[in-house]
Amino acid sequence: MRSDPELVTTTAITRRIAVIRGICLVSIGAVLLAACESTKDPAAPKAAKTEVTVAEARFRPIGGSSLAGAAMLQAADGGVQLKVNFNGRGPGRYRVMIHETGNCSSPNGFSAGPPWAPPGVSLAEEGFPILKNDDSASNVVKLGGYKLTGPDGVMGRSVVVHEGGHGTIVARPDVPNDRIGCGVIVPTTRTLLDLF
Repeated sequence: MRSDPELVTTTAITRRIAVIRGICLVSIGAVLLAACESTKDPAAPKAAKTEVTVAEARFRPIGGSSLAGAAMLQAADGGVQLKVNFNGRGPGRYRVMIHETGNCSSPNGFSAGPPWAPPGVSLAEEGFPILKNDDSASNVVKLGGYKLTGPDGVMGRSVVVHEGGHGTIVARPDVPNDRIGCGVIVPTTRTLLDLF
């Protein structure tokens, strides 16, 4: 069976016209889209980034403790305000510290890493003390020079409750220490009043 040369030429021309028509439609669409973009009001407000101003760290018990509670962190003038409230432990001296890593998965708190302070701020080796006289304990501390967010911020790190007014801040894997509660610092919409 022979093909008709005139039919082959007509089919080829029809295909080329379809391709050219498709290219034209895409080009027209791109021009229309660009025209729509250029009609936007440059003074129109842009979608604002939501700035994190409050974070929380909900404690989970570690080291065989029954501690429960949370810490709230709020941006404050020149630093971060840290408010801690916990129960499940008897009266005594405790201290709270920001730790380098946002990981509370290990049974003794080793996964939270060492205590941490941002560059240019001295590490409070004894932490931020809490004297607990009754069933629950709370304390508010201003951490000067700390930031809530950014590469040197507390967000994503952890807050650890240590038992005792002083002692070693070093932890080793699977070795008992004075870390009794740990919480990862995450953004929250709650306020200090919601928690306490």
